[in-house]
Amino acid sequence: VRAVVRNQFGCDSLIGARLENQPTIADDCYGSHWDERFFFTEIMGAVRNGPINVISPLTLALLEDSGWYQADYTRASISPFGYMAGCDFVTKKC
Repeated sequence: VRAVVRNQFGCDSLIGARLENQPTIADDCYGSHWDERFFFTEIMGAVRNGPINVISPLTLALLEDSGWYQADYTRASISPFGYMAGCDFVTKKC
């Protein structure tokens, strides 16, 4: 996950991918999805965004890092949201 998130944003100082830290729907479990602010187009984001959601290398890396799956990264799509936007995109406020 660390390598993928660093590649996504073009920021080598990131230590991992941020999980959602606030409820997005009633009875939501914090930390159960990628943070929507950074992973808007990700299929495992906290909010479904219709046809723009992608299965990215980030979700495949999470599944693979769990030890239960072997990912085929050729099936992934690069999320265009924040792609190569640099460290400021992730570390600074909107």
